[in-house]
Amino acid sequence: MLFLVFLFVFVFAFGGSKVKEYTLENGVKLILKETKGKGIVSGVIFFKGGLHGEEKKGETHLLFTMLLKGTEKYPTSSDISYPFEKFGGYLYSSSGDDFSEIGFSTKVEGLKEGLLVIKDILTAPLFKEEDLRREKENQKVAIKSKLERGMSYAQEELRKLTYKGTAYETSPLGREEDLEKITREDLLRRYSDIKKGSNVVVALVGDFNAEEVLPLLEEVFSVIPKGVYEIERKDIFIEKNEVRRVNREGSQATILCAFNAPQKDSEDYYAFKVFNSILGEGMTSKLFRVLREQKGYAYATYSFYPTRYHSPRLFAYIGTSPEKRERALEDLIKVVSDKNFTEEEIRLAKSKIVGDFLLDHQTRLKQAWYLGFFEVMGLGWRADEEYPKRIESVSLEEVKKAVEKYINYHHCVVVEP
Repeated sequence: MLFLVFLFVFVFAFGGSKVKEYTLENGVKLILKETKGKGIVSGVIFFKGGLHGEEKKGETHLLFTMLLKGTEKYPTSSDISYPFEKFGGYLYSSSGDDFSEIGFSTKVEGLKEGLLVIKDILTAPLFKEEDLRREKENQKVAIKSKLERGMSYAQEELRKLTYKGTAYETSPLGREEDLEKITREDLLRRYSDIKKGSNVVVALVGDFNAEEVLPLLEEVFSVIPKGVYEIERKDIFIEKNEVRRVNREGSQATILCAFNAPQKDSEDYYAFKVFNSILGEGMTSKLFRVLREQKGYAYATYSFYPTRYHSPRLFAYIGTSPEKRERALEDLIKVVSDKNFTEEEIRLAKSKIVGDFLLDHQTRLKQAWYLGFFEVMGLGWRADEEYPKRIESVSLEEVKKAVEKYINYHHCVVVEP
């Protein structure tokens, strides 16, 4: 018997497609967007958690790699992939700071078979010891490879500084010493922790009729146990300036700085998205114009403001020659702290954000991803439709006030030869 609580029907802005929201009895949220096209359907299953609550660093990333290595009915990775690939589609998994995901694309006629594969992933992963040994080694290689790149190395060092004492202190890849200790039982425990109904969001976009696919979705996702995975809110703020210097071999100096930023549910969130675009997105950005074109410091420079559950940060990066690193660091901080903006800079920044956002929605998979992302991050899936409007409504005065409020102290890492 299909047991669903119907919550909402909404005519979506992008092309007028309908988005429908349902909640299963176990708490799993379903977000369905009907489209018209050439018979393609894509979906993303989000699991809230990511780095939060890990007992051994890197276990969640390893878990989601292992989920696609074999199940009882589909014992190899090839067996798992085949039902998607035979329709020209694919299946993937990944794990990040705040959530993990399993995503897929296929033809509508392959949806039922694909969802049955996912059901087996949810209920009967094998976690074979030989696969576990191999993937642990692969993950250790990925950690070492990451540390060979200046920007990645700086990110790891800055995490330790600016996120000290929080889940974000290490990257999803974890630490080699922890990976050595991860067992099959650890993966089962971690999967049990985060595989709880109220912790899961399923976003499906494609050329289907929502009422027709609901029974299949209920059959697959009702196997997830009821429950909530609680994430500890641990906000820490930068309260004094600190610069950490790290030596490594190479011919380039890498500078990465973190600054306080608004919470995702703050009224300043959208103003800071505009500020970030002014600061470091593209060749029209202030960092590029000042640090690269005027000062001649940079090989590359940009900024980013990721959405996080807690302890939000704005990051600014520059790669330069070792002899220019001190002046580049000083001027990077000056550019970020500069509160002088023009209406033209605001207009251009908003246009870039909205254009990039809409272009990134061209595939059904990305449409599904954004719907699920906003929902699992606590902003609600309707934020996907509202995002361009909220960006367009940001004023020059709002950006100035936000910068005045948040850009006060910094944490920086300088990676130098």
